[in-house]
Amino acid sequence: MTKTTYVATAPDGSEHTRKTERTYTHAVLLEGEGGWGVVGFCGRLDLAEKKRGEHPGSIVVECCVLGDRSADMPEAEAAEKTEPPALEANGKREREQTVDDKIAAATVHGPEPKQTIGSLVQELLMDTDLGYLAIVGRVMTEFPDAKTSVRSVASVAAVQRKKGVDVPMRRKAKAQ
Repeated sequence: MTKTTYVATAPDGSEHTRKTERTYTHAVLLEGEGGWGVVGFCGRLDLAEKKRGEHPGSIVVECCVLGDRSADMPEAEAAEKTEPPALEANGKREREQTVDDKIAAATVHGPEPKQTIGSLVQELLMDTDLGYLAIVGRVMTEFPDAKTSVRSVASVAAVQRKKGVDVPMRRKAKAQ
């Protein structure tokens, strides 16, 4: 098994290390005459708190794997802010289009929404000249295998009205 180097950083910035095959998450530090010293490394926070209780004045700090900390990795700094290079087009200098510009200018073209029986019924219900029987006829023309009935069209109309859609009312045909 490979050994890992753990680093515990004290409040004064001093670093204390331990190289081991075990896994540590916390360290208990105690300030003395010569500065901060390590009381012990622990694999869990509750164990570190227990050890801290045994040593009055000690503190618990998280420990890191050497080389894993962002402090060990210097941040890249830009020397100057750069603009995208300019292009010559039609005798004018224009700024090159960035990815963000391209995304903002893009339009999404997808397939048209598929017509369903329910959407067709909802669309036909808005035509006041069509009765429920005529709507059933149009649905059966568009979808020959549909099992749409006058009652199902009336049910769709009732649901739409409950949702707040202004679906025109139809009068029942007089029986002769």
